[in-house]
This record gives sequence, C-alpha cells and structure tokens, in this order.
Amino acid sequence: MSDNNSNKSIRNIPLKAIRPNPGQPRKYFDPEAMDTLTRSIERYGVLSPITVRECGDDEYVLISGERRYRAAYSAGLKTIPCIVTENSTDCAILSLLENLQREDLSFLEIAQSYKELIKGKGLSSHELSRKIGGKPFEIKERMRLMMLDPIVRKYIRNFNLSEREARALLRIHDRDTQIEAVRYICEHSLSENEAVSFISELLKTGHQPNIQINKFKDIKILKNTLANAVGLIRQSGIDAEFNEKTYDWGEEFIIVIRN
Repeated sequence: MSDNNSNKSIRNIPLKAIRPNPGQPRKYFDPEAMDTLTRSIERYGVLSPITVRECGDDEYVLISGERRYRAAYSAGLKTIPCIVTENSTDCAILSLLENLQREDLSFLEIAQSYKELIKGKGLSSHELSRKIGGKPFEIKERMRLMMLDPIVRKYIRNFNLSEREARALLRIHDRDTQIEAVRYICEHSLSENEAVSFISELLKTGHQPNIQINKFKDIKILKNTLANAVGLIRQSGIDAEFNEKTYDWGEEFIIVIRN
C-alpha cells in the first residue's frame, strides 16, 4: 500500500465532521462489546487513532476504526484523534485489514469486502491477495458466497451458521429450495454436521430427509433471537444489554433495560 500511516501526524478532528464509511466491512456491532468500549473511552479516551479520508473542506469519511468512532459518540466526546490518508483504493484495503486484524469479521462480511474491492475498485483476485495475504483461489471461493440469496445470508448471520454450512447451501441452485433449506436448518437448530447431511440428502433425493432432532438440545435459536432483539432495541436509542450465564442446571439469559 502506498500510504504509510506511521509517518502521518495525528490530528484531533470534530466527530461531527466525520461521516461513516458506506463501504465499512463490518455490518454488525455487538452491543455488549460496544458498551464495554464506550465505558473504556469514557474513562481513558481514545487510545488508538482512527483513519479518515478528507472529502471536502473540513469534511472527512471514516476509513477504519468505526467501533471507536461510534463509542466516542456514545461517550460524549467532541473530537477524536485521526490519521488522514488519501488513496481511496488503499483506504478500502486498510479498512478491511484493520477489521480482519482487530474485530474478527464474519466470513460473509469478508466476502462482501472482497467483492467490493474487486468489482468496485477494479482489483484482480491476484492483486488483492498480494495486498492482504492469502491465495487468489481462496478469495474467489469466499466471494462465491455472495451468490447466496440475500434472505439466506440473513439467516446465516442471525443464526450464526458456519462457513461450511454456507458453502453447502451454495450447492442448492434453486432460490426457493435454498431458502426453505436454511429456514429448516435454523428453525430445527441442526448441528453443522446435521445441516450438511440434510443438504446432501436433499440434493440427492430432491425430498426433505427425515432427520431425528431434539429441539430442546440446542438453544441457539432462543439465544440468537434474544440477542438480535436487544440489538434492535439499542439501535432505537434505548440503553439495553443482553447477558448469559451458564450453570450446572442450564443457561440463564438476562435482558437489562435501563431507564
């Protein structure tokens, strides 16, 4: 990459002069983790500068560090330390790399970022692999996941299905069948192996296989439903958090809503 941030000075820029990056790789921000980061920033400030690109007179677009940017807003800060960079393609790659290194992006978010960099910035898979590491065929294979129907991708995100399950679903070419399959997997809380076997049998016979399922064995659906509900509550501006505790007798889910 052409920009070397270590040689750039750090500037304190008003938060209101910075707008979010529409190409931000991360689309979901865990409410509990954001709450922890906000409290840390309230106490210690922003210890690591975010990266922005100037897009007008005293106007900037966020490149990397959206978690710190959001938490600084929540903490009531007026300014935030920034490194200002220029090249838009390098900015997009920097944003992806920072998220990969710091925030453990989901495989779907990574696939979307690859697609945007290759389609939007005109990079080849070989060029992208040289900039971020990895192999070109791995980038291509992950990009193929964006061929999944948007409804299927939503189920995968909301129910935390694995990349192996996503790749298995990609083998189903009919849209309606793909949606029905992922819905069945999520509603019946199939394990990863059960889901892959279910899809293989579905492709082989064309009929939904008869899989014996203990619906109460896996509480993933309940946990994800509650966590997603709390996330929506927080997006509306209400201070809420979701916690879970594990005991010998089972698991406890706690939703706290503060006045």
